[in-house]
Amino acid sequence: MYRFSICVLIMMLSGVIGCQPPSSSPSPAERSQATQRPPNANVRPSRRNWNKNDMAPGIGMSKQAPIKSNVDQDVFDPQQDDREFDLSFLSWNVESDGADSNVIAEQLSELNVDDRYDVFGLTEVLPEDFGKFRNALGKHYKYAYSKSGRNDRLQILYNEDKFEKVRHFELEEINLKNRYRAPLVVHLKSLDGDYEFLVVVNHLARGKAEIRQQQATMLVEWARGQTLPIVAIGDYNFDYVFDTDKGNPGFVNFMRDNVWSWVKPEQMIDTNWYDDPEQPDGKDDYPGSMLDFAFVANGAKEWSQRCRVLVRDHDFPDDETTSDHRPFELLLSK
Repeated sequence: MYRFSICVLIMMLSGVIGCQPPSSSPSPAERSQATQRPPNANVRPSRRNWNKNDMAPGIGMSKQAPIKSNVDQDVFDPQQDDREFDLSFLSWNVESDGADSNVIAEQLSELNVDDRYDVFGLTEVLPEDFGKFRNALGKHYKYAYSKSGRNDRLQILYNEDKFEKVRHFELEEINLKNRYRAPLVVHLKSLDGDYEFLVVVNHLARGKAEIRQQQATMLVEWARGQTLPIVAIGDYNFDYVFDTDKGNPGFVNFMRDNVWSWVKPEQMIDTNWYDDPEQPDGKDDYPGSMLDFAFVANGAKEWSQRCRVLVRDHDFPDDETTSDHRPFELLLSK
């Protein structure tokens, strides 16, 4: 009787002070809900360390309607049969440890049906994934990779049934303070010897605007001193805004003197998704802008050019397994 009275008293006090008796173990559904990440929160946003003063005017103010998938369109117009050669490139920031490399490898394979692309330029690649991405394309794709960049490396893959690699190198002087990524350059030559060119993959600095601006200027001066046609692809972090038709100061530096020519996409489509993981709302914080670009210099300016941002069903918003960037294709012919 005494113990029963004590128990009753404890239950009455719990009700008064708002406490609840311990509940049973949570159900699997409850445990899943408790550990679920906030919606659309990326593991490691690529637009980390944003410098508001460095952004192009109007960034984040525009809107873009949903875009339908466009990956099934033909690479080249079959009506044009008088070309000396044609080249197809795919560029993609695969978001290193912010995505699942097995998923990325599967998506690369799907994009490259029937060897659709001759050259791939990848940014933010984990060193252990170099071979995985090559195997996804096929062993007839060879590759070169950057030594700089830590876990955000650069990789160029090319179809050896079409090209031989003359050499590859990094522009180490552009890896300022040895803290960023040196541009990766591969010199390719067609197997018939009819043409050759340089392909460059870049991933310019994100958090330090002054570093990115200096890198852009140095790339202009480097290209000015080259004689071969140059194709440059990658993530430039130029924050180009569709509504204002302007990029940040790094973009201005890069376009100076018309050394480089931008192959503008046929349709302006966002190339990156970012939803602040601290305050996720399921919306892109910077719609109507792009970070990823294709440029040509020297003789490549004279080639026929097309560029498209590739949209796949449900690619944005990304999740823990997929990249927060869209790939884009560059098509060149002569």
